[in-house]
Amino acid sequence: MRKCYFLLVLMAVPFLMLSCNRKESSEEELTPLNAPKKYGKVLGGALKKSKAMDSILYMKNKINSFHVQEARYPASLNELVEKGHIEKLPELPEGMRFVYDPSTGKIDAK
Repeated sequence: MRKCYFLLVLMAVPFLMLSCNRKESSEEELTPLNAPKKYGKVLGGALKKSKAMDSILYMKNKINSFHVQEARYPASLNELVEKGHIEKLPELPEGMRFVYDPSTGKIDAK
């Protein structure tokens, strides 16, 4: 009986040590079961950023064109529409919006 108890204790010690050493992480470990989900999430984020970058580059071009013609940056992005430089503001991916600084003409999407 003592041998069985001793063997059980010996077998349990490594498991206890592993569970105590385990780091608490906010990120889930990558496994073959969750890899496709994580891969899709990364690709989705990259696609969202790439679509936003297309709109940002388009708007930078229009802002610079406005600056050359008017010798100032537009007071707002809507001024580009009002003055006929663009028909309408381009749409950004869901959850993103333009951030524009009229003093420098810099534009970004967040």
